[in-house]
Amino acid sequence: MVAEVPVYVLMGTCGCGKTTYAELLVNRFQCQYIEGDLLHPKANVDKMSAGIPLTDDDRWGWLTSIRDTYVQKAREVAAKGVDRSGIIIVTCSSLRKVYRDLLRDVPKGLCRVVFVYLKGTYSLIESRMRARSDHFMASNMLDSQWRTLEEPDPQHEAVIIQDISGDTEAIVENLVQEISKQLNV
Repeated sequence: MVAEVPVYVLMGTCGCGKTTYAELLVNRFQCQYIEGDLLHPKANVDKMSAGIPLTDDDRWGWLTSIRDTYVQKAREVAAKGVDRSGIIIVTCSSLRKVYRDLLRDVPKGLCRVVFVYLKGTYSLIESRMRARSDHFMASNMLDSQWRTLEEPDPQHEAVIIQDISGDTEAIVENLVQEISKQLNV
């Protein structure tokens, strides 16, 4: 029996660095990567680009698409056997516990979903949002996401909580160590 495929979902509000950290982790682990933003339907992207917050109804289909995509990738990885490069890194805001519950609802024995909460202060994330110009998410959307955010509780959820106020390389190194510990490598 092949071990469960580890799926690490980098989560947090817009501007917390999900894509940046995911790309650096993928480079370190040489593993599969799913950029959740690319799976948004056009209607969601249009709403967010116009500064209109998404509703739960807007998110369910997107979240299901993300989950279905990594379940399919996990099947492919499991068919080859799981090793250090067999992990899957996913980016998805996963703001509410019910969203994370949906993302954890995978076929038994196929994959193990762990959330990586990229935690920062409102002011830090707001400054990052203002500095970027290459993303569809309008900077004023942070307020809505901040209000929606239900921080994961490590007592009840498989989660790595990572403070993002430090140096990017140090943060990535810490995440590599945390993930490697879980992978026993």
